Amino acid sequence: MPAVVSFEIRVGEEGGTGSGVVIDPSGYVLTNNHVVAPAAEVTGAQIEAIFHDGTRAPAQIVGRDPKTDLAVVKVEVANPVVATFGSSSGLVVGDGVIAIGSPLGLVGTVTEGIVSAVDRPVRLDGSGTDTNAVIDAIQTDAAINPGNSGGPLVDSTGAVVGINTAIRSIGMGEGGSIGLASPSRSTMPAASPRS
Repeated sequence: MPAVVSFEIRVGEEGGTGSGVVIDPSGYVLTNNHVVAPAAEVTGAQIEAIFHDGTRAPAQIVGRDPKTDLAVVKVEVANPVVATFGSSSGLVVGDGVIAIGSPLGLVGTVTEGIVSAVDRPVRLDGSGTDTNAVIDAIQTDAAINPGNSGGPLVDSTGAVVGINTAIRSIGMGEGGSIGLASPSRSTMPAASPRS
């Protein structure tokens, strides 16, 4: 969790959010191209990274690849926590995974699921960006929603095995795999010992 960052992107009057994961102690963060693409070639666009402890810092794009929907940004931050990386080649159907990110602006959200398929061909449609490719994806039922993009998918050891990239929904407009709720907390009276 401490290696996961949230992004706030501002392009003129428009804004967006996303997630990323620290991959190098120099402050390099891996995310999706579609998260940062709207700010890539616009003068005055701003990308801000928000770390787990609340630290905020400006981020600069250092590389983008629309064909894989990956991007790297550089954040000037001292001693960031760096993620541990695993290998997606070891995943099999039924393995447990956890998606981490900031869906719908809810920073530090984790959702759990299982792997349903590996190397699933998925067409990416990064509306409003230059992302339009087919990737070999890990399919999972972990809830992934707008804002999760760019955050890590981790295995049961906490090692990064994928980057949350796409969702598929039924219906028109922006959808998601909601799986998020906000139940109120209740205070139950302590049980009295029986005599």
